[in-house]
Amino acid sequence: MNLGDECLLCLSNKNWNRLVKILNQNNNAKSLAELPAFSVFETVFIDELKRIESSTNDDLFTVATRIFQIHNSKSSSFTFSDKALYKLAEFLFDRDPQEKYAIILSDNPKAQEFLENHRREIQTKIDANILSANLNIKLGDQGVLVFDKEIFNSPQEKELYFAAKNIFPEYVLLPNISLSTIIDSKVCDFLDQRTVSYFYKATLDLCIVNPTSFFPEIFIELDSSWHDKPRNKDNDKMKDDIFKASGIQLHRLRKKENKDMTEVFELYIKNHYSS
Repeated sequence: MNLGDECLLCLSNKNWNRLVKILNQNNNAKSLAELPAFSVFETVFIDELKRIESSTNDDLFTVATRIFQIHNSKSSSFTFSDKALYKLAEFLFDRDPQEKYAIILSDNPKAQEFLENHRREIQTKIDANILSANLNIKLGDQGVLVFDKEIFNSPQEKELYFAAKNIFPEYVLLPNISLSTIIDSKVCDFLDQRTVSYFYKATLDLCIVNPTSFFPEIFIELDSSWHDKPRNKDNDKMKDDIFKASGIQLHRLRKKENKDMTEVFELYIKNHYSS
């Protein structure tokens, strides 16, 4: 039995698994395309697709997908007629809408609507990528801008965190924590309105919390040249006033040249704090 007759027999007996195995071998597909019986195979196969187009047949869908792949392969001489290819693409698109099928269905409203939506999605992703690059913001899995950020605002803050972790390995460390989380808001009764407003917006660079009582024990603000600006000096004064009114000592540290943060922090702790 030649290859063409075998494929026709597979169609007749609906032996889809055997047909897939035959067509998965590219040499077989090429040979089939060159046989006079190929046009018969094509007609019978398309008729079978029409017959079951409203039902579910996973095996036939697998065969149809493979035939479409072979038709599109640059290395294959297997080619369906335009009419048969249209019917094949229609069958596949109804079960698995994809751009490669929709492109062939030029007068199919659903396929063209799919293509238009697909183009919009691509353009949206392109726009999101451009915006992401301009804002230096990450893109999530769904192409949505993700505005999360590292909890540290500077390399020095990260150094301070790990220095503290080295000295207090059992303690809870809270970087960039809001003042209203670690200081009772009742202190606002002793502050002017402007400082109260600042209290609810301000954060502390690092708070070291007792792991047993969960009460904050050490409050650290990491100063830098940024704090030397007039506006920031004003904010620093308000923060100092808040801590003073709260009866809490605020430790202000500034990194020294030629010294890493661990050394600076350890020296400060030895001189000012006994754990």
